Amino acid sequence: MPRTGGVYAPPAGTKGVSNTTIQSVPYNAFVDDLTDDANNARPVTAGGTGATTASGARTALGLAIGTDVQAYDALLAAIAALTTAADQVIYATGSNTVAMTGLTAFGRSLIDDASASAARTTLDAQQADAALTSIAGLTTSANQMIYTTALDTYATASLTAFARTVLDDADATTARATLGLTIGSNVQAYDAALAAISGLAFTDGGFIVGNGTTYVIESGATARTSLGLGTMATQNATAVNIDGGTITGITDLAIADGGTGASSASAARTNLGLGGLAVLDTTDLFYTGSSASNTSFPVGSIIAVSGTIARAASSAVYLYTPNTNQFITTVDGAQLSGTWRARGQTAAGISLMQRVA
Repeated sequence: MPRTGGVYAPPAGTKGVSNTTIQSVPYNAFVDDLTDDANNARPVTAGGTGATTASGARTALGLAIGTDVQAYDALLAAIAALTTAADQVIYATGSNTVAMTGLTAFGRSLIDDASASAARTTLDAQQADAALTSIAGLTTSANQMIYTTALDTYATASLTAFARTVLDDADATTARATLGLTIGSNVQAYDAALAAISGLAFTDGGFIVGNGTTYVIESGATARTSLGLGTMATQNATAVNIDGGTITGITDLAIADGGTGASSASAARTNLGLGGLAVLDTTDLFYTGSSASNTSFPVGSIIAVSGTIARAASSAVYLYTPNTNQFITTVDGAQLSGTWRARGQTAAGISLMQRVA
């Protein structure tokens, strides 16, 4: 008997009634019906699958592999076995094996970028550049600087401590001071007149003269003309004509006329009341200079020297290097010229020394 809505109902007349005889036709039909129902696929509503094959049963039950349910996969099984937590991501550790690792908010902001450009923006990264690649390939060491050798090509060169003192100067004035080129102190300030002189082509016998505008080189003859001196061969009419030789007619100019009235030095000294006294320059008798490093004193000069020397004994005398106040008898600074002899002591350890030759 066919099922109605998947529900089986026995045919009419098949139920037994007390004290009555069971009819073979309806009973046999009922048995055949049960046999047929038992041998056919039981509908889902009756607890069956409505199919006679596993594939049909899965389809009938809405469990078709690849359509309704996922086919078995070792990787999915490995993923299913993980214990997840917040802010983690799954990653492979081998074939069909996986694990979990942390995934920060920043990491999520990076992996959601749609392009390399967007990722670089997120990372605040520098885009690839040939110049930067060249620099990155350099091997640096102490006291070196980077410089270009061609387009986007860099190399290194030595950079001394002195060079750094120039490079850190803020302006030209400071740089000149570092280099010892301070204008007006170390080097001459620019001057148009000096520039004109430095640009002249110097010649033998030439004179530098001003022409009212700049400086020029003039020959001796041109310079004499500029000075109103004419030429040496031809003097101006008002000048004394000296053609060479000696001047005659003037002998022994009188004292009253500014002369000495004598034709020799000894006679001149006699006429001037100097007798036989030789005239000496003061520099022959005294040192009149002011240099603390002077080593040449006139014969007869007496100086105070640090050291104990026997009277009249000779000793070399030297400048004392640590200060400019003393002379010393032991080798120290520059040695004084000449021969020196002791002339006594003024105090303990201070001798008077006189140059005698």
